[in-house]
Amino acid sequence: MKTYTDKLVVNMKADIAWEALKMMDRWLPSLSTNQAIYFEGGEDFFYEGRKYDVVTKEGIKMACEISEVKEENFWIEIHARHSLLHSILNCQVVPLTSSTCQLVRIQSYPGFVGFLFNLFFKRREAGETSEYLEVWKNYAQNQFQTL
Repeated sequence: MKTYTDKLVVNMKADIAWEALKMMDRWLPSLSTNQAIYFEGGEDFFYEGRKYDVVTKEGIKMACEISEVKEENFWIEIHARHSLLHSILNCQVVPLTSSTCQLVRIQSYPGFVGFLFNLFFKRREAGETSEYLEVWKNYAQNQFQTL
């Protein structure tokens, strides 16, 4: 299984970073690898069992589900699928001090199809991992800078 991991230390409280992650539906479309995000069911986006679709810049629709949320650990797991391709995404906010934290993103592609996918798209995926953290951080800073 190929796994992409990146971490970013940021100057913000962990609860601010967590709130920004909970608003991921607002900033996910701004990733260079994404075109759009679609979901139904009102304003509340961030909950266990939430299903949504992400359309990549290549036009591929990934069916996603927030499979597990651990509020007390600032941790989330998301599963995404397109045909035989399966992706597992974990994001976490790790408190470091009262005013700093670490954003963590781990994305895995299990199975033989995941292996093949990574042969062709490893540069794209590695870039997305670090960009994801930057976009998350920037959203948190812009949205909550007065808190």
